Amino acid sequence: MPSLNSLSSMRRSGKKLPLPAFRIALLLTAAASMLIGVLASLVRASIPGPWASLRPALPNLHGALMVFGFLGTAISLERAVAYRAGSPKHPRWAFTAPLFSVIANFLVAVTVLSPLPVEYTRILPGLSWTVSLIILSAVYVGVYARQHSFAVLIQLMGAVIGACSALLWTRLDSDILTPWWLMMLVLTIVGERLELAHVAFIHPVAKPGLVCVSAAILISLVCSLIAPSWGYSLLGLCTLTLLVLMFLFDTARKTYRVPGVTGFMGISMLVAYFWGLCASLTWIVSNSGGLADSSLWWDFAVHSLAVGFIMTMVVAHVCVIVPSIIHRSMPFHPILWLPLVLFTLGLALRFIGTVRVAMPVWQAGDCFNALGMLALVASVITMLARSHRRPRIVSPSVTLRMKHEASRQRQSSASTTRQSATKLPSRHESNTRLSNTTDQLALQRSQILTWVVCTALVLSSFGLLIRPDLATTSAQASLAAPHASASASSASSSSSPSSSLGSTSTEQAGSSGTATPVTPTGHTTAVTISVEGMSFTPSTLAVPAGDSLTITFINTGNQIHDLVLSTGATSGRLTPGQKAQLHVPLVTSPIEGWCSLPGHRQMGMSLHIVLKGGAKRSATSEKADDTSNSTSASSENTNSSLSSLISAAQLQQFAKKVPPYSANLKGYTAGNRETTTRRYTITISQGKQQITNDLSRETWTFNSRQPGPVLRGKLGDHFIITVKNTTHMDHSIDFHAGADAVPNKVMRSIAPGKSLVYSFTATRWGIWMYHCSSMPMSMHIANGMFGAVIIEPAHELPAVDHEYVLVQSEQYLGGSGHSADATRIASMNPDIVAFNGRAFQYDAHPLTMKAKEHVRIWVLNAGPNSPLSFHIVGTQFSTVFSEGHYWVKDDHQPNTTGSEANARAHNTAAGANQSDNYDARENASEDATGSQALSLLPAQGGFVELTVPKKGDYPIVNHVMSLAERGAHGILRVE
Repeated sequence: MPSLNSLSSMRRSGKKLPLPAFRIALLLTAAASMLIGVLASLVRASIPGPWASLRPALPNLHGALMVFGFLGTAISLERAVAYRAGSPKHPRWAFTAPLFSVIANFLVAVTVLSPLPVEYTRILPGLSWTVSLIILSAVYVGVYARQHSFAVLIQLMGAVIGACSALLWTRLDSDILTPWWLMMLVLTIVGERLELAHVAFIHPVAKPGLVCVSAAILISLVCSLIAPSWGYSLLGLCTLTLLVLMFLFDTARKTYRVPGVTGFMGISMLVAYFWGLCASLTWIVSNSGGLADSSLWWDFAVHSLAVGFIMTMVVAHVCVIVPSIIHRSMPFHPILWLPLVLFTLGLALRFIGTVRVAMPVWQAGDCFNALGMLALVASVITMLARSHRRPRIVSPSVTLRMKHEASRQRQSSASTTRQSATKLPSRHESNTRLSNTTDQLALQRSQILTWVVCTALVLSSFGLLIRPDLATTSAQASLAAPHASASASSASSSSSPSSSLGSTSTEQAGSSGTATPVTPTGHTTAVTISVEGMSFTPSTLAVPAGDSLTITFINTGNQIHDLVLSTGATSGRLTPGQKAQLHVPLVTSPIEGWCSLPGHRQMGMSLHIVLKGGAKRSATSEKADDTSNSTSASSENTNSSLSSLISAAQLQQFAKKVPPYSANLKGYTAGNRETTTRRYTITISQGKQQITNDLSRETWTFNSRQPGPVLRGKLGDHFIITVKNTTHMDHSIDFHAGADAVPNKVMRSIAPGKSLVYSFTATRWGIWMYHCSSMPMSMHIANGMFGAVIIEPAHELPAVDHEYVLVQSEQYLGGSGHSADATRIASMNPDIVAFNGRAFQYDAHPLTMKAKEHVRIWVLNAGPNSPLSFHIVGTQFSTVFSEGHYWVKDDHQPNTTGSEANARAHNTAAGANQSDNYDARENASEDATGSQALSLLPAQGGFVELTVPKKGDYPIVNHVMSLAERGAHGILRVE
């Protein structure tokens, strides 16, 4: 029933209430923030599209835009409306909370589009969101002062978490703060449900229990920052307990059978509880919640809670939330099922993609989640448009009648009070009073507990703000992980989905360690560092002990770089021309710095900060350099630590579970020998490849394949390739098949979100390699950035029954979930060698042919380091071609460099019966020869041809046998 205050504000003419333009404007900015956040999520997932051209800093703000910019604004606006309506004075100060949130949204746009240093994209919006959430906390305090309730205490804890996390975001990475952001929303939703369904929570343990578990969540959040190895398990356990309590008492367990909006809300909430439980269990069982392994499980847990629980709860209550803000009814319509289905389907695909480490499936799940967000907006607009144009208006007579009824109820209440003062209470009334007394006692204790934990959280946040080095970053968590600690250099140089969520901290307190007490001098040393090639300039700084140090880092290179100090300070990733500041409050010992992009440190991007006066670099610093520059010792250590995870048996078993890379080639150039223009689009993306059940690696690929797509044409064809970079670092491309490409023009770096058109004319035939040419090339190739171009001669090659392509490559593991280890690449000691990107896959899925058929196998060695001696056990090659030269040529095939008469002779022979051809080969002259192996160094290629007379399985190997035993092995099955 509408309140008297709202009724008195209606127009007596019977017209609608005027639209609250200010509230609608705030709501529209929240929706705009959500749309930008959705686009940023597509960029983060490396999904190609026009959104790929967004500013590089914007994708890192995806989480903040969705949590604070969208949901934070909506929550603070709804609370401000309710707070004003519930007070006879109608205070407006509560609206400053959503106002500051909207200001933060605008600051995001200003800082991203302006030439300000990248750290300001977090500092300015973060401070504004902090103010907004502090005001929201004050609103909850005001509401609690009016009416004491358990629900308000839980919501207050959520607002305090939000304020602390927004403030910490100005100094800490967003990936380690993501649980804080999510818990702010979870506790808000729990409090809202407790308000709406308070009758269902009548058990004496229900409400106090929810407050206690919520308080435990606040404590576990701090633990997740300081000690993630067990802090995430504690957080997952507390979240699991909270959701189980809610589920046991929530009315959704009964209302899901009811038709209409009530049943829809019940089903939506049950789905939300399911995904929330999935997220909690993932945090409990995975290492540091999945953060340490940089795995897709971290992403799955985060989105199960963010999309599965939080957004599904929003969908369930949207018919209540929106009308309370805009003064318009919004009757339920079945179209609201669409976002619910899209959210659920998207999370299911995320789960499948996570379990199978199938990036296309995982990306499809991200697309469905994004569509779900858009469908939610469209559903709200549709329902508002379908609502009654003239809502039911209560007439003045009805208003007067309601006032009389309210007066009668007040008189009746007063009479009852007077009677109760003189009448002895009944047994039922005594039990009720006893229950009320118990509730009041529990509420008082809950209030004290809330004040204590909120105060502790605020103090802990200020402590972490002063000493951010106490928080464990995702990189440090990875170093502590069992499978990632094998190589310190790989951990420092690796990148991952979880660590790219927004790691742009610019200031850390303290130093790398203090050997002896140092007296602060009060002086600040300020230096500017730039980039020249693949090194910092200057690369060594001498700083007086006791000084504070301010470094202005300017990226003057031609690709993305960052600067990370051993104190924990980092500039964040900067595009060419951007700059950032790092600050060390007190320099007490030597400090090391480096670029954390994969392979850059090993290429020489290291910074040494020494104490002025000739102080030597610390043993730790020297050890780090020795590690990054060594070639064998560290590789052996890494190999031994991973050997239990990458045995040949495990690789062979896992290869049976995944579909193979198709080695079949289609001879689509046969017949038509006229030159043509061939157009291709190649998209550079980042993903994951599961190697065994327990081990994965980060990959950088062309068109999400390893190797990239095989391009095929013939002599004289013109190739036009559009290369799009959807990752968050610079890449490039080099086609060996083109002899007319100027390296510094067409092989230049392609910035994130940008594209490049590469064209060349095929002037020589053979199989040619293409690969990323960004430095260090060995790192980019080892991570999967390679492919093959097959150029046929002007006349057709001899007809064959089957044609395959095999590309050998090497894998240097840097720990589970990480990119290749640059130190191991330098040692030229690969962990895995594979044909077409996966070890032993053609043992599990053999190449096939029939007995006496003729087969051609194109072979390319992509490297980056190891040789290939291509051999098929039990066979001989009748034709061997490599690098423009026939080493062996079947006498019954025409000389492809000979005359047209020879070509015509070949065409006649090609039409003969296959068995006759084989008999001719079998009865060849005594001087006929063949070959047992095709030898190829990295970047060399060719093909072999052979006929196998008998059925059986013939092993395909690299006859450098130690490499075959590491995965360069397959089967040619003759049937």
